[in-house]
Amino acid sequence: MTDSTSPVPGDATPAVSPLPILLLVSCTAAWVIAQLSYNALPQLLGPIKEAFDRSDEVVTRLYGYELFVFATVALLIAGPLARLSRVFVALVGGAIAVAAGVTSGLTDSYTVLIACRVLVGTGGALVGAAGTAAAASSADPERVFAIITITSSILLAVEPALLEWQALGPYGLDGGLYAIAGATALLIPFLVWLLPPRRSEHAADSSPWTAILQAPNRALAVAVMLALFIFSTGQGGIWTYIAEIGERSSLEGQAIGNSLSAAQLLGLAGAFLAIWMGDRYGSKWPIVLGIGVNVGAAVGLALSESPIVYVTLTVLWYAAYYFVIPYLLGVMAKLDDLGRWAVAVDAMWWLGDAAGPPVAGMIVERSGYELLAAFPLCTGVICISIFMKLLRRFGAEGQASASARRPGSRHVGGISQ
Repeated sequence: MTDSTSPVPGDATPAVSPLPILLLVSCTAAWVIAQLSYNALPQLLGPIKEAFDRSDEVVTRLYGYELFVFATVALLIAGPLARLSRVFVALVGGAIAVAAGVTSGLTDSYTVLIACRVLVGTGGALVGAAGTAAAASSADPERVFAIITITSSILLAVEPALLEWQALGPYGLDGGLYAIAGATALLIPFLVWLLPPRRSEHAADSSPWTAILQAPNRALAVAVMLALFIFSTGQGGIWTYIAEIGERSSLEGQAIGNSLSAAQLLGLAGAFLAIWMGDRYGSKWPIVLGIGVNVGAAVGLALSESPIVYVTLTVLWYAAYYFVIPYLLGVMAKLDDLGRWAVAVDAMWWLGDAAGPPVAGMIVERSGYELLAAFPLCTGVICISIFMKLLRRFGAEGQASASARRPGSRHVGGISQ
């Protein structure tokens, strides 16, 4: 199924929304729906363990299943989204997420809960991937990614406080699961303004399932995905336990929810900094700096036992994360203006998040939080090492490509593989 508003095949003109604000609304709604469940995982960890009498290792494996399916579906849909209707894909995904979310609140079977969480991951992946692809097809993807990072994060920031106050506190686990499904249902109508794919002769002739393999700059894109998989594995482990780390830091229930909400809002300063900086300093050092600060804050969080330290490091952790996202997705959008690599790298990020919770659960249950602190440190160092080499190469090849386009230059080539 394709959008009726799509340009004719072979038209290389970028798809432009007549009302860009509507694109921002739809992309924001897509990103919020995709992250609603993930954003609640730390607060659901204790209630799921209690309600189903399961250990840390067992419940974090459940998280791993949900996020692994999310990442896999997003990766598989990345190619087809170069030619399918993003609106149709998003609406189908939203419907799946709502149905599975409601069912997960109704069941007393842990097996059924696993199946429901896998379906929630499937639906969220379809919605999130459609939103990311639409943003990558816009005329100014870096700015669109920066803006929707802010807008979606503002909405997601209120979730921890509201979830504890209106759902988990008075109604327990079932209330929390219903609340997430209800929020998803309320946001679905806002998905109807996602941009259709840009059209190019190459993409039109490609099989939808092989389109991702035909996207340009494959070597660079794969290296980015490897680095981000490693990085997000460590970060996903810390995120899983961020609520329980708050308990270790002498906070309780509503105080933890309020702290996480406030930290997410204050952390948006990182996204505003990215907007202000733009590309005046390139991509290399902002990405390395953002990842480095994020890793340092994660290590400190794992060792935190003070409420002041906990809140301060959580704010810094969020700020560094929000700062680096626009640069990373902007680089991927430059590698392929159909948005295939932007969606694929986002999927790889989620795949790392899927691997993080089971590893973190095993570490905490067997060795405690001190060893958990070493987890993001190791993954962060490896990630930065890869990025230093990758972005140096990206910059050199980008300069070579620019030189090739200057009149009189005999250089042939670019960054495409």
